[in-house]
Amino acid sequence: MGVLVFMASLLLSVLIVAASRRSVPGRDPARTYRGCVLASGGLTTSVWWLPSLDHGIPPRYALLAVAGAFLGGVLTTTTVVGLVEDNAPPPVGVRERILRHHASRCLVYPREPRMKRALDVTVALIGLVVTLPLWLVIACLIWLEEPGPILFTKNAVGKGGITFRQFKFRSMTYEAERLTGPVASPAGDPRMLRCGRWLRRWHLDELPELLNVLGGTMSLVGPRPLRAVLVDRYLEKLPEFADRHTVRPGIACIAQIQQYHISPADRLRKDRVYLRRMSVGFDVWLLWHAVVTTVRGPRPEGEAALTEPVTPTEGADNVISC
Repeated sequence: MGVLVFMASLLLSVLIVAASRRSVPGRDPARTYRGCVLASGGLTTSVWWLPSLDHGIPPRYALLAVAGAFLGGVLTTTTVVGLVEDNAPPPVGVRERILRHHASRCLVYPREPRMKRALDVTVALIGLVVTLPLWLVIACLIWLEEPGPILFTKNAVGKGGITFRQFKFRSMTYEAERLTGPVASPAGDPRMLRCGRWLRRWHLDELPELLNVLGGTMSLVGPRPLRAVLVDRYLEKLPEFADRHTVRPGIACIAQIQQYHISPADRLRKDRVYLRRMSVGFDVWLLWHAVVTTVRGPRPEGEAALTEPVTPTEGADNVISC
């Protein structure tokens, strides 16, 4: 019976959305989607509730009706805009230029600690299982505020200068950078979703990066991946910036723990510290401090940091964010 309630609500949601889009083409699509989901969940619940007035309807049926209606709404928007937004993909020329720069540097790739990959896979799998209910809540919050893609991909630079798709929960409006291209998000950015501010505050938008860890394009700990267009710009001014791409990028890093807004030269200093001290024990230590930093907020500027000298070239002091 529960499966029947779920499927009925899902199909009804899809049908109502389709009918609404045809009958009122100029209406706000977000309002239409939300209204149709609520209507579907309410109608399905009523159909099963009215005949059961004497006996009462199990609460799980109402939850299944709402879940089915929501999934129907998500499926409908997915057919229009997709489930994942490919956010401002870089031109092919940018990717090729980054690869050529890394090839010309004769980089030395350090050997990865033996148990590092095992730690990555184990923690990522446990993290996915434990946080799965949270994924569902976040997906609901994003979709209800602005029906559209739940995830977005940041085209970032990984090991060896290879560009990969870094998954995140969408925290900004759909196509926020369609006209501007990749730009930094300042405080109070009007493009930010209300739930997006909360997601970023607690770094919950980064949960989908666990998929990157399982796929091998990222590690739990390592230099934070940056957008290809930004890396291309920094390499022109600071060629040594390629040194940080000799290991897989990570979810947590020294720069993220100690400071959030940081210049490319300072980021390179901190990443070089990690390259020298890379070990499973150091990864565990950094993961623990990343959790503590998330709970209490980023460290104040000027606090003691682990660094090593690097000579920045002219123009390499643009501030970037983790």
